[in-house]
Amino acid sequence: MTRHLRRLSCAVLLTACAPAMQSGSAGEADLAITNVAVVDVERGRLLSNQTVLIQGGRITAVLPSARVRLPTTARVIDGRRKYLIPGLWDMHVHLYGSGNPTGIELPLFVAHGVTGVRVMGADRPSVNPAVTRGLDQHRALQAQIANGTLTGPRVLALASWAVNGTTGITDSMPGFYRARTRDEGRELARYFKERGFDFIKIYGNVSREGYLGLAEEARALGLQFAGHEPASLSAVELSNAGQKSIEHSRIFLLNCFPGADSMQKGLLRESATVRRRRMVDEYDPRICAGVFQAFARNETYITPTHGTRKMDAFADDSAYRRDPRMKYIPMRQQMGWLTDANGMVASDSSAAGRKSYLDFYTGGLTLTREAYRAGVPVMVGTDAGDSFIFAGSSVHDELEELVKAGLSPAEALRAATLSGARYLERTAEFGTVQAGRSADLVLLDGNPLDDIRNTRRIHAVVLAGRHLDRARLDSMLASVETAARPDPQVRLWAAAMSGDTLEIVRALEAGARIDSLGDNRRALNWAALNNRVPALRVLLARGAGINLKNATGFTAVHHAAEVGALDALEILIGAGADLTIRTAGGMLPLDVARARGHQAAVRRLEAARKPQP
Repeated sequence: MTRHLRRLSCAVLLTACAPAMQSGSAGEADLAITNVAVVDVERGRLLSNQTVLIQGGRITAVLPSARVRLPTTARVIDGRRKYLIPGLWDMHVHLYGSGNPTGIELPLFVAHGVTGVRVMGADRPSVNPAVTRGLDQHRALQAQIANGTLTGPRVLALASWAVNGTTGITDSMPGFYRARTRDEGRELARYFKERGFDFIKIYGNVSREGYLGLAEEARALGLQFAGHEPASLSAVELSNAGQKSIEHSRIFLLNCFPGADSMQKGLLRESATVRRRRMVDEYDPRICAGVFQAFARNETYITPTHGTRKMDAFADDSAYRRDPRMKYIPMRQQMGWLTDANGMVASDSSAAGRKSYLDFYTGGLTLTREAYRAGVPVMVGTDAGDSFIFAGSSVHDELEELVKAGLSPAEALRAATLSGARYLERTAEFGTVQAGRSADLVLLDGNPLDDIRNTRRIHAVVLAGRHLDRARLDSMLASVETAARPDPQVRLWAAAMSGDTLEIVRALEAGARIDSLGDNRRALNWAALNNRVPALRVLLARGAGINLKNATGFTAVHHAAEVGALDALEILIGAGADLTIRTAGGMLPLDVARARGHQAAVRRLEAARKPQP
């Protein structure tokens, strides 16, 4: 009750929480935004004709404009017909997907009004437990942003590497990394605390006993843990164990059908498509009511990241794959995203398989609404850096997804501002446009309470008190686009992947080497993997080596067999591909096709091995 009353009193921006400057001279200020409509995200209302004063990176006053005499020291920004919101937060990001965070991710976040991020994975496990190179790199970025030498969103919290059982842990690494037992889980929690991580990231393959030991020790140490759902535990168990947030709205689909308990015990023996179908079709609201109650009671936050499930559903959609924002993504990263999308489609390309992904995505939307209505705290996170999740702009995508799910624009906006501040227990500094708070603000040309899409209509961003006007934001976007432009070699690989024969020729003429490896694949391999027949013909005509191996011994024909690319197989076989070459693992192209279950490719390769009459 005390906390409720405190929140209620501090929501009244123009009275109790304002400093002792209710009228007359407003004192010193660096910046004044006048005659602006302030969006009260806590109450979901507008406060019209306000003047917001900023000094030293903090808001010093929010007052009716008629009662303010502007200080002569202030730079004045006319806020008429504009709307002021707190800076947006993305509570699930990855900063190094591009390989160039200072040139790509950081400016993209700021240019789209994102002033704070929670990093879900700031390191990788090391053979030497004293080495935390990734954490050190993230801390350096965090410090440079904090002292103003680097423009970027505040780095609010940094997660450990993902605790995922034996996945990614080599024999030369400390055994406790695997968290197989309660004792190993406790040791791992102590290790993360000692190394200075802000919280522990949980992933799906950690053992039940390891998770429970880690959770127990982390609670004792005051170290938060958040992330995915371990396969062997229920959502209620995770919430009761103290997991602070669970990422991705699929958590409810995974737990709210009659087979959930058997699935957690590893007893279900069915295809992924059948299981997805069951989760959607057999959803039981009575089961989910108990999950929602536990989350609400324990204040377990859900970060839905609806864009990740949308990628699963739209991976085969050509318009989705040609998103105009790809111009901000380096070509190597684009290739990785397209490869991921191809793999998603290949996992089940049937009509039933594709529909199961679509229904799973829309089911997540529905259950986010139901969870929110049941009192489960929701905060915006995007998984920025994952495939087709764009730094910065995907926060606006996610806001629109929340409204599509059934939240009001005000509720969605709260999830991207105040909710994250509550999660981190930093509402004294962030989350509202209020005196005493950090001056991280976004000035909009449209009312977001009328239409959440108006959060995209950014007129200016105020970052720690620094005013970045539209021209500056556009300049930042232009610099990202320049930084993302590929060199000729990367252009060749990407063109081979997409089948753009004209771009293949241009890249070669610009100096690309036809047989150079990129991500362990040559241009011919990329074309084979994506079944690009015209590209294969152009590359072969220009001298591409048809039987060259990559580091794992795969040739182009192995890659065609791997994905069942029949047209590519036909071209390669006809051009004289050697079908007797073995991979580093000893597999012929025919073995690869068999292992992948591509029966048509198996038949074609078997026919090619038979002596011709």
